Amino acid sequence: MGCLSCFRYGVCVLVAYLDEFGHVGPYMSTTHRKFCHHPVFGYAGIVIPAENVRAFGAKFERVKERQFRSEIVASGDHPRRWEKKGSEIFTTGAFERYPQRVDFIADLADYLTKLGGRLFFYGEVKPIGTEKMTGESASARTTQVLTEVVRRLCRYADGLDKHLTVLLDQGGPMPREEAITSMASFIYSSDHPSMKRIIEVPMQLESHRYGAMQFADWICAIATRASHFHLSDSDEFSWAPPAFRQIVGRRATPDSRIWLSSRHIGISAGALAHGRKWLGSSFQRRESDHGTHLTHTVADALLQAPDRASA
Repeated sequence: MGCLSCFRYGVCVLVAYLDEFGHVGPYMSTTHRKFCHHPVFGYAGIVIPAENVRAFGAKFERVKERQFRSEIVASGDHPRRWEKKGSEIFTTGAFERYPQRVDFIADLADYLTKLGGRLFFYGEVKPIGTEKMTGESASARTTQVLTEVVRRLCRYADGLDKHLTVLLDQGGPMPREEAITSMASFIYSSDHPSMKRIIEVPMQLESHRYGAMQFADWICAIATRASHFHLSDSDEFSWAPPAFRQIVGRRATPDSRIWLSSRHIGISAGALAHGRKWLGSSFQRRESDHGTHLTHTVADALLQAPDRASA
């Protein structure tokens, strides 16, 4: 049986709510005085059939109001306009004080899948070095990653015979605006069949007005912590992989990955959920590609991902 929106409007639509995870700027190491933020930049969030957006948003707001009641009351804000950032939920201190938060976030992720939705993430391990060393600007990086995000979501929608609209959390004017502008040319010039699935260039929303976008921010936060543990020279977020496993688990789209271009390998959700650290603590550099050194075999969790240019 077709979905409700197909009967009403003659078209089935998936809606992707996405936010950024990691950090878009240059990275050297966690001990570098300036370029120490995060080795990965990407987008993560949820993909859900349009006819179920309202149900998920309502569920999210009820859970948020119940779980953070005291903070909402103290703020004086209307519950629907109050926002709890994922970066506040998934700090080491907050996780140690409130480990039960993972349970209700995982329950929301489970409810999403019951509504026909999935979690999604795509990021790229950045070349180590300054912009001058790597030749890769924040604007170029944003455009490259966002382009691949759209490719993968279009492939996912095509496999379900549905159309797609992409909504991004409202970002600053640079470099997001440049990336979205360049996306228009890419989307409308591509002759790949799956690219016909996207309805319009990605649009931006203010997250405090939309529960689904706030949940996307929570997914970004746990993806940020888990990838930082596995792909940096720090063990600070060793608690993150089990939390990522509980929340994301098998709920991600099939080709959700973090891409290591120097190895042409995609790190799957299974790898991010693994308790053993994937990259060496020294974060060794190779002069030829500014890449990183894998410390052990990846047969049980690193999976070859579709080529980034395949669409």
